Amino acid sequence: MITPYLIINCVGFVCYSNALIARRSDGEYQGCLLSLIGSPSHVKAMSALIYSGEAVCRVSDNNDESADLSFSGSIRTCRTRKIGEVVNKVLVATGFIESSIHATVFGPDLPTVQERAFRRVDKATTIPLKPQWQEWLWEKMISPEKLYSFGDENFQEAYLVNIPCDETLESRVLEAIKTGEIQ
Repeated sequence: MITPYLIINCVGFVCYSNALIARRSDGEYQGCLLSLIGSPSHVKAMSALIYSGEAVCRVSDNNDESADLSFSGSIRTCRTRKIGEVVNKVLVATGFIESSIHATVFGPDLPTVQERAFRRVDKATTIPLKPQWQEWLWEKMISPEKLYSFGDENFQEAYLVNIPCDETLESRVLEAIKTGEIQ
């Protein structure tokens, strides 16, 4: 039977994860978002190890494939919830989420992710952007990098996108309007 969870091991503590977004390279994960589920003591201990940045966790799936998971930059707790005897804690690497030059966007499908990326760039810039430029922005300006994503339907697609500076965005938008790429 396949379970909808990953197994997370860290210095002898074991938790489960129902959501993970990470950059994947050479069989290792650099975490962006991790939803931990487990006993209060194991979730608390594993969270402390992750916050310290000194421990590398091991992620295993149902196919007995495993990889190292580490986080860089500062980590914050997005949510902690106790459900019966189990705790669910969502950790977010703020360098991925709250950077002024990068953003992580995720959703159930690519069109939703593209729309969220457009809104994130639109929020970050003073340059007026039209919603119909969404596809052009995705293809030409924000250099989307596909991330590993595990979880329910809300985590099917995840990307790291670049947030262009106002000067670059303005010059590229004006050029694209002149050449007829966008209207």
